[in-house]
Amino acid sequence: MKIEVVLVAAFICVAVTGGGFAGEADESTVEPSKPERFIGGGAVISSKPYEGVDSKVYPVPMFGYEGERLYIRGIGGGYRIFRKGGWSLGPVVRPRFDGYRASDSRALAGMKDRDLTVYGGVALGWLTGRGLIGANWVTDLLGRHSGQELEVSYTARFPLAGFDLIPSVGLSYKSNRLVDYYYGVRASEARDWRPAYKGGAATNPFVRLVARRKLVGQWELLGTVQCEWFDREIMNSPIVDKAQSISFVGGVLYSF
Repeated sequence: MKIEVVLVAAFICVAVTGGGFAGEADESTVEPSKPERFIGGGAVISSKPYEGVDSKVYPVPMFGYEGERLYIRGIGGGYRIFRKGGWSLGPVVRPRFDGYRASDSRALAGMKDRDLTVYGGVALGWLTGRGLIGANWVTDLLGRHSGQELEVSYTARFPLAGFDLIPSVGLSYKSNRLVDYYYGVRASEARDWRPAYKGGAATNPFVRLVARRKLVGQWELLGTVQCEWFDREIMNSPIVDKAQSISFVGGVLYSF
């Protein structure tokens, strides 16, 4: 339960992030505007790819800070060491909440728990007149699996019917150690109905849409949907029964 709640906070930060840098794309200059702070509450529906583990709904807090260089998005954040001419570069830290407990479903009985971890790395962004092109590389800081992840994405922003729509598309490359840890089945965990499986590196495409709408004063509505499609290296795992992961977030924010 606690893991899923923290996952929601991190996912909501992605939505707040979209509003932060996408807003900058509308400026005639790439110099940042004044810092933005968000606080609020809402709910999330998040799916898990593991067999027998259903989607769940949780009430959650929403919070974030977007400054000229420092940004804090819930329980993750970063710092832009370099920022000039639309380019930015700096370190990032964020959690990863994949994983499960063997007690989560009968299909996972006999498996060892797979734990959350913390990633650290570097993020590169290029803000153009048509949107933001981003890339970030992170590695496991806690030694859970010692794997890495590389994500590249394109994000734009446009108004429609009173909403700010912020769509993103991208690819997420996950190293073989990461995939094997979260989706593999060790020899000691194999059963007659669950063969051993060693996962290899995977590349997952994803899409994300953030929608924001002003209400009154500093209040606004926020909604986010994200879908990530799994590479065969993940889908072929005997403990995975879904081809994609889908998450929904909705809530109300107060900015100050």
